[in-house]
Amino acid sequence: MPDVSRPHDFERSDADPRLISALALGVGAFLLATPFLLNALYPDADHLGRIPDGLPQPPLPRLRLTPQADLDRLHAREERQLNRLDWVDNGRQIARIPIDEAMKLIAERGLAGWPTSSTSSARQAPP
Repeated sequence: MPDVSRPHDFERSDADPRLISALALGVGAFLLATPFLLNALYPDADHLGRIPDGLPQPPLPRLRLTPQADLDRLHAREERQLNRLDWVDNGRQIARIPIDEAMKLIAERGLAGWPTSSTSSARQAPP
């Protein structure tokens, strides 16, 4: 296919290689000069973020030696609180009772301000 002529010139829409090289050199010079320029403009900047010497060291973390035993003790304490009668505030007569007993009492007595089951069933009946 020697008949096919190939253009000897590039497209005019391509970027100029000299422009691309100048931009690359400019970015490189900027990246090299920026740390020196910042150090010259802000000479105390490298000392601002440091922790001053002579401060007391924070305490070391207290690690759990027996995590499963600690978790079991926590669960046992929570179960005792959930299933035992106890005073929360004796002066104001606030007590803690087991959940099952509280549900039974609410079912028997109802809550203040809530309609009782007899009035709610009367409302649901068709007129």
